[in-house]
Amino acid sequence: MAQNFTKLNPQFENIIFEHDDNQMILNFGPQHPSSHGQLRLILELEGEKIIKATPEIGYLHRGCEKLGENMTYNEYMPTTDRLDYTSSTSNNYAYAYAVETLLNLEIPRRAQVIRTILLELNRMISHIFFISVHALDVGAMSVFLYAFKTREYGLDLMEDYCGARLTHNAIRIGGVPLDLPPNW
Repeated sequence: MAQNFTKLNPQFENIIFEHDDNQMILNFGPQHPSSHGQLRLILELEGEKIIKATPEIGYLHRGCEKLGENMTYNEYMPTTDRLDYTSSTSNNYAYAYAVETLLNLEIPRRAQVIRTILLELNRMISHIFFISVHALDVGAMSVFLYAFKTREYGLDLMEDYCGARLTHNAIRIGGVPLDLPPNW
């Protein structure tokens, strides 16, 4: 016997569910440990089988566009670090590249090479972080610990370059703020 539930809690607004007595609606996230606070799913289950998943995204929205309305291009650069703290250099680069393209700026070759090195290092750090957290989610504690130890080497290099381990602010509009340190 199908029932139509149109009056639901405010968190289910604009979602209409029709289900039989053997179906269940499960709210997954955003507080669930495996969603890491970024995603909410409204799951319709038939036994243990998911028959429909309605995602609700936007839990990482930070209003950066509004913050940028009263900043110069250079003042906004540190804000890009906070868009995704695991790959802040990529966000720095994307923003700097957009502004440089708008201004038709030519970047010195050495700065391009340093940027590439920093981007690749940050990509590796970010991917190792993903692997380690995923391992933790599936119960592989040893993999988590080894991956985190490996990630530390990359974070140490980033810290040697810019003084920070997560929010690097390592790229500037027009190039990079520093040359590579001698210990690299």
